[in-house]
Amino acid sequence: MDKQVPNRTHIILRRLLTAAVVLLCLVAVRRLLGTRQMMYLSAVDIHHIEVTTTPPGTTMTASGDDAAEAVKILSKTVCYHPQQEELAGQMVALTIHKHDGTTMTVTACGDHFTIDGKGYKTRLSDGEKLAQWAQALAEKQAQS
Repeated sequence: MDKQVPNRTHIILRRLLTAAVVLLCLVAVRRLLGTRQMMYLSAVDIHHIEVTTTPPGTTMTASGDDAAEAVKILSKTVCYHPQQEELAGQMVALTIHKHDGTTMTVTACGDHFTIDGKGYKTRLSDGEKLAQWAQALAEKQAQS
């Protein structure tokens, strides 16, 4: 009996199909695991951060160690797929002013982060950490 030898076209098609499947798997895994959108943010680049909490609508300024703590929280925040939704509940808005004159706006509300106008689904604990940091900053500045 003759064994059929695959021709060159079949080999090329199998390789392309395999590469496509591997690429789709990588995209799916990245989407499920999430990314850290702000992992390259560094405290040494930041001049100060304007913090607004809603409610109660207070505005504060963080610099030095307080800003470094916010950067630590933001750089560890895991963002999943992009999404746009209406925000409701306790919201913390940060306007990050860098030494080079640029600004970055981050808004956290529960499990939703908005970074420079682009919304992301995040872990609820990441939003809560930022809200706790803002509450501690408000208490610290109220005592001063």
